[in-house]
Amino acid sequence: MAFTDHSDLFAAVHENGINKTIGQLMLQRPSLFNYATLLFTQALSTQFCQPIAPPPGGGPLFTVESPLPVLGAPKPVGLDWCLQLSNVSIDLYPGHTLTLPPELDPIGFQQFALHLRACFGLACPSDLVVENLAAEMEAAVAESVLRAAEPPAPPPPTTSPPVSGGGVQPALAARAVGGTNAPTVPSVNVLCSCLDVFGVGHFERGTVAGVRGQFLKTRLDDLEVVDLVTDPPSNLESMLECYLKVVLRLGVLPRLIVPMQSLVLNITQMLQANSTSIGQHVTVVPATDVPNNPDVEDDQIKVFFNLKVQ
Repeated sequence: MAFTDHSDLFAAVHENGINKTIGQLMLQRPSLFNYATLLFTQALSTQFCQPIAPPPGGGPLFTVESPLPVLGAPKPVGLDWCLQLSNVSIDLYPGHTLTLPPELDPIGFQQFALHLRACFGLACPSDLVVENLAAEMEAAVAESVLRAAEPPAPPPPTTSPPVSGGGVQPALAARAVGGTNAPTVPSVNVLCSCLDVFGVGHFERGTVAGVRGQFLKTRLDDLEVVDLVTDPPSNLESMLECYLKVVLRLGVLPRLIVPMQSLVLNITQMLQANSTSIGQHVTVVPATDVPNNPDVEDDQIKVFFNLKVQ
């Protein structure tokens, strides 16, 4: 069957072109693939798990994130960390570019496979630093315990109305505890661990609840973390895979939907912009009679369009 038996126009992009584009994006916009706390611009600038080359046109090396909170600490304190993504590549059906783990191999019809290497670095403080901070934490707990044990002082007799804003200080304290400006534990030693992550997904066209029009959506079908081994065996790998799936499905992929109307090309306006008139209004719209649009096969993503003449 010819590519245009069910449509007027056909366009395709090979997986090699997609992977080259991803590689250039990683060079030009490293902040999209590297995340770290602010201290990695200063004392920990040489402690990244993987070196980051400055982008040719300038710009940030990484996206600044909040410190990792120390859960349960009486005073707000956090640990510095970094997360770096590398070796990002895609493999389109029938799939032969990537060597997939047995759990995902082979990919199915209309599917694509994705691989990336994720390195997480944690700035681990020394025992001496932790001991010094532990003394501060104990003092904070002791002070709060003694304050709670003291009998409440009787309120002074007064007829004047209470001063407004009396609840400002507790609100500020609560905001400081739960906020993102907590001090970090000093450290010069970053511990790094890298994992290879593989995923399998597909594209689909459909509606979004409460929104008019059609959208192009990216769906995750399965995910596998490679070589995460513990002794004795545990559910750690399954727990991490579950968390990553939730992050991708709820935090990343919903941001990748594309309105189908954005794929519409108005040929008339394009020609008029170049001082050419054809006397009719011609628009390129996505074809609806094609079995799969977009179509993922032959190592390509194929898109089919029809010409609408008015």
